[in-house]
Amino acid sequence: MDDGSGVILEVVLKALAGGVFVLAFAALAETLTPKRLAGVFSAAPSVALASLIVTAGFAGIPDVLASARGMWIGAAGFVLYCLVAAPLLGRWGAWRGALAALAVWGATVAAGYALAPEP
Repeated sequence: MDDGSGVILEVVLKALAGGVFVLAFAALAETLTPKRLAGVFSAAPSVALASLIVTAGFAGIPDVLASARGMWIGAAGFVLYCLVAAPLLGRWGAWRGALAALAVWGATVAAGYALAPEP
């Protein structure tokens, strides 16, 4: 199998595995109350898990560790984005508030990559 078809196969497997995990997490979310928590368990965690599993099969554990590192750094940045976006949007409006929150996300991610140890 040449490199092109190997990459295509990896992408297809990630998509299929992501779909299976989305269905499984959606079924789990249906059992939760309150329903507003259901979205937390739907797409992002299941797609991330599927991606890590397929990456382990194709590229090995070092690439999985690098991907997981990027996922948790991005998640930390997103949490801070959400925490600062709500008050900034109310205070500065949509464009300036969102851009300021995006700057917080960028600073958080840059600091995360600078401070987190390489796998």
